[in-house]
Amino acid sequence: MLAFANVESVVTLICVFLLSGIVMGNLAFRAGLGIKRWTLLDLLIGPVAYPLFNTHKHYAWRRSVGKSSGSLKC
Repeated sequence: MLAFANVESVVTLICVFLLSGIVMGNLAFRAGLGIKRWTLLDLLIGPVAYPLFNTHKHYAWRRSVGKSSGSLKC
């Protein structure tokens, strides 16, 4: 188990994880992704999940748009 110097640091860490979980749930809702999955992931690993979320959101958007949308057809 991690040894923390004081209780305030543990409370701060828990608050950061909870706040980032709420924010990630809101972002997942607005992006149309799985809310429970991203909120739980963010509660477990914290703000580190944000780059993973952005990558997943980009891939989901590319899947929905398709490969041919970026090219011009003459």
